[in-house]
Amino acid sequence: MQYRHVFTLGAALAFVLVPQMATRAQSGDPVGVVQRLQGDVTIIHSGNRAKPLEGMTIFLQDRLVTGASARIQIMLADDTQITLGEKAEAVVMRYQFNPFVSEQKSVMVVEVSRGAFLLTTGRISSIEVKTALAALTATGTEFWAGATGGGDEGVAVFAGAVDVTNELGSVVLSARAVTQPRFQSQRSTLGTFLRSSTDPVGTTLTRGKGPTEAVIWQQEKTDRAVDAITFDSEIAQNVTR
Repeated sequence: MQYRHVFTLGAALAFVLVPQMATRAQSGDPVGVVQRLQGDVTIIHSGNRAKPLEGMTIFLQDRLVTGASARIQIMLADDTQITLGEKAEAVVMRYQFNPFVSEQKSVMVVEVSRGAFLLTTGRISSIEVKTALAALTATGTEFWAGATGGGDEGVAVFAGAVDVTNELGSVVLSARAVTQPRFQSQRSTLGTFLRSSTDPVGTTLTRGKGPTEAVIWQQEKTDRAVDAITFDSEIAQNVTR
């Protein structure tokens, strides 16, 4: 199947702006930077609300909140990238990353209480994401999660593997055997990310039920998911191509 290409402009100075995490981050410690913004976005830091700017530092336990048609993309210190769609809310709850001590375990726990998101793991290869309906353990991957209609939530993996678990069951989504990354990042010297496309492997979560078995998502469902985290500027670029 052929899909449109999506281009995302990264922050070329992200690695300069983000301090390396030498120890476990405490509440209020910096963990990343804002890469891109669209529309009404709020960051709640220590109870105070602020409008973010590109390049602004993100701190541990900052709450990111997006309004209607809004988007925010952040880059954490280990190069993990998180993009939130509209009406989303997310917090980096725990973060430990030390690039200089290989024996020290890296840890990342992110809570996304509502809204769609795309997450690409960086140098922390194993990440836990808590959503309203499941706990997601991602290993060296790029995946999407969000509402799919009727109160259901979907999880789709474009690369790597994600363990999707709730109190009623679990399923492992692995893209390696059946597909290539839809969002395979290729960074140029200008910080531009070229994202390629194929079918992801996904599951559906319904409140009161365990996750469904892993299936390949078809083009229409995948396009709706991608649209939920795509910036307007990317759509305009695709229209003119």
